Amino acid sequence: MSDGDSKSISLYKELLEITSPDLQVFTKNYPRHPTQFQFNEINEKCVEKIYGELRKENKILPRLELVEQIDGLGETCSPCWKFYMTPRNRSAKFLDIKLGKEFEKHFVTFLNHKGIPSDTIKKGTPLNYPDVEIFNEQKTVIARCEIKYMSAPFLMLYKKKPGRECYEGSNTLNAGKKIQKQREFVETEIKEPVFYVYWLDYPCVKGIFYMESADVYSHIDSVGGEEFERKERTGDFVKTKDGTKKKLAQTKKVYLPLYSMKNFDGLMQELNNLVNVK
Repeated sequence: MSDGDSKSISLYKELLEITSPDLQVFTKNYPRHPTQFQFNEINEKCVEKIYGELRKENKILPRLELVEQIDGLGETCSPCWKFYMTPRNRSAKFLDIKLGKEFEKHFVTFLNHKGIPSDTIKKGTPLNYPDVEIFNEQKTVIARCEIKYMSAPFLMLYKKKPGRECYEGSNTLNAGKKIQKQREFVETEIKEPVFYVYWLDYPCVKGIFYMESADVYSHIDSVGGEEFERKERTGDFVKTKDGTKKKLAQTKKVYLPLYSMKNFDGLMQELNNLVNVK
């Protein structure tokens, strides 16, 4: 395992030490996999094999083949399939938004703990601006982060997108109006660097990984703007005053490849360098 990957695992464990107790309480009424907000030996093995080895070889193994190469992965995959193949997400869109904001808040807490001044965006900021602002000593915004928490792997990805697998390709980005508007802001109005930060909490791969905005948009363009449209769910809609249904959720998706992402240590180094520019 590289020094950067080892440091990234240590950083992630530190993040969990700070945030896990509160997140356990906040999500107690959500359908939660037993391994969420934990990092165990099997997760370290998966990060080392998948991110540390296969990524460098740009090799995506079929999941069942990977199970044979990581001791204990079979015991992780089986309950994962049972849990996540069960229809579960009929929650309302506003609850998903509330959950997302909680992870933004906790990530900001961690950044400040590590000496990187940051905060969530203030009221009055344009609607589709990235979630988190990073500051220098003069309180000037020097970077922005869009935070995505992911715990549910896309188990059928190998069928929907042959050649991709759940362990590397479940990093979802909605391909609707929000990302289009956000991209417009990033490319025409926002001057500071923007990072898409993925907090991955799958039963196998866990950690903080990120991509620069230009690389995210390049991937979106390379797949023609979307890769998949999931089925609509009850919680995707709200009832309007006149009794009709209005769709709030985005069902068109792109799946950012883990192999194109940088690690937690790299993110902290980049943010520290930006904060300390005189």
